[in-house]
Amino acid sequence: MTEQQPSHREHDRSKSVTIAEIERDYPNEWILLDITRDNRDYRRVAGRLIAHSPERSTLDEPYARFRADHPRTQTFQFFTGDIVPEGVVVIL
Repeated sequence: MTEQQPSHREHDRSKSVTIAEIERDYPNEWILLDITRDNRDYRRVAGRLIAHSPERSTLDEPYARFRADHPRTQTFQFFTGDIVPEGVVVIL
């Protein structure tokens, strides 16, 4: 029997990528990012990809490890797809 691999994937932190690149390369996935550049209104503009997965809960372990090694570094978690299903209207 083969050992099942975790569903999250972690990446080399040496390359900074933009949010647009991440959304293009990882559609409908949860992203854990090490922020490298913000714009003036504090929107995250670019960062180093720490991990990504279709399931948000699988980012918990990579997040905890990253925070232990880099406690003062700013991180950002977000979903690259539509959170509200098609055909559903949200009224605020």
